[in-house]
Amino acid sequence: MKRYIIILCAPLLFSLLSFAHKETVIKEPQEPSQRVEKVVYPPVVKYHPAAVHFAMSLPIVVLVLEAFYLLRARKPDGLEFLFVFMGSGAVAVGALTGYVAHESIEEIPISKEALELLHTHETIGIYLAVLFGVILLLRLLYFLKPSGSLRFLYLLLMLVGAGIILFQGNLGGKLVYDFGIGVSG
Repeated sequence: MKRYIIILCAPLLFSLLSFAHKETVIKEPQEPSQRVEKVVYPPVVKYHPAAVHFAMSLPIVVLVLEAFYLLRARKPDGLEFLFVFMGSGAVAVGALTGYVAHESIEEIPISKEALELLHTHETIGIYLAVLFGVILLLRLLYFLKPSGSLRFLYLLLMLVGAGIILFQGNLGGKLVYDFGIGVSG
């Protein structure tokens, strides 16, 4: 019974706690030389964060599903293939929206360090799209003709890809939180 009460009350608690972050303190610079122009980003820049959340989470879900299948000594099925397909598609969409956002952000004056990090982030995103295209191809081949070595290679590349995606997310977080890239204000 306690479990049901917690499950029913959790959304209420989250909604009550979510009001705590809405109050912000705005400090105006004292001297006119410290004033910073407000940067207005094109609307396309806002699509990238939404896309990459799926690109980061779905490969992790695939790895958890694969671990479950390995522990149960089951072969991957259509459900797992669907998640690989969606995950690879999400990585491709994340790379595409990132490329479009990069073109818009590159026009805005940012620091040299932020620009270098932005280029690194873009390059890794393109490589990730290619890697997950290969992963999808391997998984399709495994679906058509199961093989132990093919599954091992697919799992190895999925582990590498998920690790790189987590690193990529860290770089994106640095761009946003350390340099304020993509944040209007």
